[in-house]
Amino acid sequence: MKQFYFFSILLLSSIWAFGQSTKATLKGHVSNTTGEKLPETYIYIKGTTTYTMADANGDYRLRIAPGTYELTVSLMGYLDQTQSITLNAAETKTLNIQLEEDPEMTLDDVLVKGRSAIRDVQESSYNVVALDAEPLHNTTLDVSQALERVSGVRVRRTGGVGSDYNVMLNGFTGRHVKFFIDGIPMEGFSSAFQLNNIPINLAKRIEVYKGVVPITFGSDALGGAINIVTENGKQNFVDASYSFGSFNTHKSFVNAAYTADSGFTARLTAFQNYSDNDYKVTTEIVDLETSQFTGDVREVRRFHDMYRNYTIMAKVGVVNTSYADELLLGFTYGDEYDEQQHPAYMKIAFGQRYGTSETLMPTLSYRKRNLFTENLNVSLTANYNFGESSNIDDSYRRYNWLGEFIETDAPGEFNYAKTYFRNRNGSANANVTYTLAEKHAFTVNNVLNLFSRKSRNEVEPSAADAYPSETIKNILGVGYKYQPTDDLSISSFYKYYYNKVNHYADPAGSGEFENLGASTEDHGYGLAASYFLLENLQLKSSYEKAYRLPTGRELFGAGNDFELGNPDLKPESSDNFNFGVNYNWLIAKNHQFNIDASFIYRDIKDFIRQVPNPTNGVMQPGNEASVKNRGVDLEMRYNYASLFSLGGSFTYQNLRNKLKYRAGRDVVSTIYNDRIPNMPYLYGNADLTFYFSKLWQEQDRMNLSYNLLYIHEFDYSYESYGGIKVPTQIAHDLAINYSLKNGKYNISLECRNILNEDLYDNFSLQKPGRSFAVKLRYFLDKFN
Repeated sequence: MKQFYFFSILLLSSIWAFGQSTKATLKGHVSNTTGEKLPETYIYIKGTTTYTMADANGDYRLRIAPGTYELTVSLMGYLDQTQSITLNAAETKTLNIQLEEDPEMTLDDVLVKGRSAIRDVQESSYNVVALDAEPLHNTTLDVSQALERVSGVRVRRTGGVGSDYNVMLNGFTGRHVKFFIDGIPMEGFSSAFQLNNIPINLAKRIEVYKGVVPITFGSDALGGAINIVTENGKQNFVDASYSFGSFNTHKSFVNAAYTADSGFTARLTAFQNYSDNDYKVTTEIVDLETSQFTGDVREVRRFHDMYRNYTIMAKVGVVNTSYADELLLGFTYGDEYDEQQHPAYMKIAFGQRYGTSETLMPTLSYRKRNLFTENLNVSLTANYNFGESSNIDDSYRRYNWLGEFIETDAPGEFNYAKTYFRNRNGSANANVTYTLAEKHAFTVNNVLNLFSRKSRNEVEPSAADAYPSETIKNILGVGYKYQPTDDLSISSFYKYYYNKVNHYADPAGSGEFENLGASTEDHGYGLAASYFLLENLQLKSSYEKAYRLPTGRELFGAGNDFELGNPDLKPESSDNFNFGVNYNWLIAKNHQFNIDASFIYRDIKDFIRQVPNPTNGVMQPGNEASVKNRGVDLEMRYNYASLFSLGGSFTYQNLRNKLKYRAGRDVVSTIYNDRIPNMPYLYGNADLTFYFSKLWQEQDRMNLSYNLLYIHEFDYSYESYGGIKVPTQIAHDLAINYSLKNGKYNISLECRNILNEDLYDNFSLQKPGRSFAVKLRYFLDKFN
């Protein structure tokens, strides 16, 4: 608590000292000669590095010291416009601008990478990175793969398409990081609809919050949150694509929307993924007759890892009416079939195990600005998931990695099971914000999440099948934001966490089941602030006392025999500090440079970590008593007009076990101060893209892209135990995209892992080698 007070006083004092300003404000909107608003227009003061960009409505705001300047306005496809302006101290001047179309657009026009909405997110007081997903819509990436291009993020997979994944963000991993889609928690979604199978085309942008998360999410995230934003403001469009690639991989996607002048709107999204995942791996072969490993290591092809899923999402409602900015009713249906080739390590191979998942989820979304009175904004999102899943292991065979098998007397390759699960999950997020005098914003948010699971094993029916495993989680938050100027923003908040776990068991074996559950209550709080020291230099800092409540999967298992639950898990708590700096430098008209850096500190109690059993690969979560982390993130990007873009990111994190004495012992623990195992601590990526225009036709475009991924070696188990190291990995990807008719028709060719390197995210769980893919995409906007 003393740290919090000291940090708060120091932060507020510093910001207040900087915050006194006599700057002038220039604002207005930009349109063309027909009156159409022009978003993303570039507005800058000639001869300086001061600039801004018009938002989605064509509006702009620029703060600068008083004086006389030459103002230049530029947008690709339009003639530059320059005019003289004079601004007095503390003056607010309105200047509306009209641009004329350029009949001969050239490559020397300014190209600004990003979107105004993305800048709004990044310039908030939170430590957040917004990834523009639209430039990736011609690729075959899913959302999880796209996330790897964000500094501080590492997505770890157990295999190919549809495989299990784990997102690591600034030293936090798994359920420490919360996921949202348009602000709706994804915690209760089934595996049929997750980051590893959602096409990147569904997203307009991806927001990655590192540390403190805005109170509007109502999250119990310990280390950050990831929000997939799908609403793109397009009224009438069709976006359809199909891709085919190595390992018999097929992906298709359709996204369409129609909005009438009356405000009626209908939206439909459907996507499908299929892959045999029959890539080659190197592993040890077991002798089926003796059940012994003889050291026979070979390169073999995976033979039982087929994955397929399809998902349909539909919404209908109204937008931009007198009673609702948005009122949508919808449903999501998803189905998944997943063959299981091996458990959490690869010596064992299966030939007939599989799992299924199905979801049917109705949804409600309501948003209204200025409800009943000016500056009162409300929103409500809710969903309820009717989920079903199964885990089937009933084969009378035992396999090795050569695809050989022997017949057995007893069924079950790993654990004889015909288990069916009924999962029910409901979530509701209500948010009310009132803004007073344009400087003060008050927010109240409440999120309720309900989870219930019943299981039925046809192999061994049990009286326990009649009793559900349940959690009830509620988070109430109150927030206050103070923004006296465009340069200064301060946000504070308080959260009340309530969690109840109902777990039924028959401890006496008498047939009388008891509720052995318990409830917890915790209180969290935090502060986030940002200040523009210069027009293009932003400082950010935040502190949070955060709590993270165990999920249903951690408490009750994944339902696949390989990931067990632990109903005795305690909530995690952490003191989180973040400090960041963002600098945008306009070197010259066609040269733009951006650097984003952040420092993190985490002091975590009861850290939840999945611990694998070394004999069979089965994982079960447990609480680590004390963990500390210090780390840095660095991301840089340079753009030269519309010719090329070069960028890279670097992450270092020092996540250490700080439990010095185990309970009841006075001897220093062997693993005290060791790195937390099976977590990369040094990694990064780099990318380079060249842009070509007017190759054959006026509206044709071609992009040539290169991407590099680097992961330094790390320990699979605690270093003091002398465990195995996961080796350093470097992967190279290439892609070429050609667009015709201004993006209406698109074709892309990709090659991933060009050098066919052996890649691992967990020891021995080998990922695909070199692969190729082609994607065809059709996009039509404003078809009415």
